Amino acid sequence: MKQQRARSCLMIAAAYAALLIISHVAVPADALQGAPSPVTSPITTPLASQSVAAAREISAFARAWAGVSGYSATVTIFDQKGTQSQNVVLDYTFRKPSYVSVHVVAGPNAGVTLTWDGGVTVVARRGSGLAAMFTRTLSLHDSLVTTLRGSSIDQLSFGAILAHGQQEAGSLSEAPGEVVDGVAINAVTLIPAGSESDAGLTREVVELSTVTHLPVQVVGYDGSTLVRKIDFSNVKLQI
Repeated sequence: MKQQRARSCLMIAAAYAALLIISHVAVPADALQGAPSPVTSPITTPLASQSVAAAREISAFARAWAGVSGYSATVTIFDQKGTQSQNVVLDYTFRKPSYVSVHVVAGPNAGVTLTWDGGVTVVARRGSGLAAMFTRTLSLHDSLVTTLRGSSIDQLSFGAILAHGQQEAGSLSEAPGEVVDGVAINAVTLIPAGSESDAGLTREVVELSTVTHLPVQVVGYDGSTLVRKIDFSNVKLQI
């Protein structure tokens, strides 16, 4: 009887030892099916996904913009926010890398000229001659020098519009647009990932000339309501 108990104890001990050995055997990674190791990656905001046609239009826009050193244009802006609306006409001049001169022809601050040289402020002056010597420096995003929906004068440039289309998270698509002044238009539509990051807009359309590949018009919507329209006319390019 004692011998049988001893054999039983030895068998149990051997089995336990075997379990300990098995539990420490390394298992090949490809044998773990359905249980991959968790991978931690940084959370980033994706850039806009582009259709092939939209990518082609954005590339043409970028090439056209790279080929000019500056331009002047008449910029006509309609903005709506809630029950308020605003109409502004600007004589707009841009020179690379980052100089803007704007004369307000019509709308709030009519008669004022604003200049920006790439910093965080703009200089405002009114009138000409001696009166123009009296200037005021304001923040680039001060409500006194932005549109109703908050666009500053630097954001109205062709370069800023291009960068916005390239960098804003969301989706980009393209479709033929209307004919404007005898020139065919290609419309690139941006659906932002979140309207809060895009001045409250849920859809933007940049209408690009098929001749110059530069913007003719930019429109923005909040839902189905048109709340922004920016027209560029009398465009004179500096090569």
